[in-house]
Amino acid sequence: MPFSEVRRFAKYVGGTSANVVVGASRLGLKCALVTRLSADVLGDYVIGYLAAEGVETRYIKQEKEGKTGIVFAEVYPGKDSMFLFYRENVADIHLARGDIERDLIQKTRALIVTGTGISQQPSFGSTLHAAKLGRQLKKTVVFNLDWRPSLWQTAQSVRTSRYRKVFAESSIVIGNEGEYLAATGAADLMGAIESIPQHSKRVLVVTHGASGVTVIEGDSRTDVPGIPVPFVKGLGGGDGFLAGFMFGHLKGWEPAQAASLGNAVGAMVVTGHACSESMPRPRELNRFLREKGMSFDLGSPSKV
Repeated sequence: MPFSEVRRFAKYVGGTSANVVVGASRLGLKCALVTRLSADVLGDYVIGYLAAEGVETRYIKQEKEGKTGIVFAEVYPGKDSMFLFYRENVADIHLARGDIERDLIQKTRALIVTGTGISQQPSFGSTLHAAKLGRQLKKTVVFNLDWRPSLWQTAQSVRTSRYRKVFAESSIVIGNEGEYLAATGAADLMGAIESIPQHSKRVLVVTHGASGVTVIEGDSRTDVPGIPVPFVKGLGGGDGFLAGFMFGHLKGWEPAQAASLGNAVGAMVVTGHACSESMPRPRELNRFLREKGMSFDLGSPSKV
């Protein structure tokens, strides 16, 4: 149904960061989210939802100056969704260095930073500070490229410079081919990979949607097949992948094995109407894996 004819909307907590921490928390990982939200009922709703999902919310600050971002997404089963972003003066872009607590990063095993977080100031400086701190403390720093062109208002040179600075602090980089090209300004994927500082020392994961993912470690390249499903939307699949990948990574699995589980979680998410609420719990994931003839020892994950 065209947007102009829609009469009702469903409300969900979403966005890459929220989706990933909900997905990881449902799988059993201990997660905290560092961001800013509006000091109103919308911000209260998001915090309440995350807390109910087991996400640590004490590091989320509410402010009166900025708003909680809103995104309208049309869902057409079997087709890509249309997005309409309302992110003028959003609170999360006001993230300050003081919001990043060293003690929190010290207690974690992994830190995820996003491309949206570097799209504007002051959150770019704060995100880069968090990544540097994570590297200094010898944590796994995961850079989710999360390229949203409508959220950037800078020249390409500024964009690629910002991405490059965060690349330099990262242990693992995850994004689709288009995101790698946008982040580096390269003309093709190999050029993008070669332009990443010390790329051979990082784990690079290139997602291909339903076709699966490619894991690149130095000179080694592993293609991990996707899992065919009758999808309702493509929205949220990458976030599900990252939640599943992090679960495997923190259990000490090889990147390709972690990516295989990530594919399974992502496949489950795209079969549901929502994103965060479609993230599977272990019982649901195990059932799906059995149906697909896949076997993983999910066990009890190490806490992060």
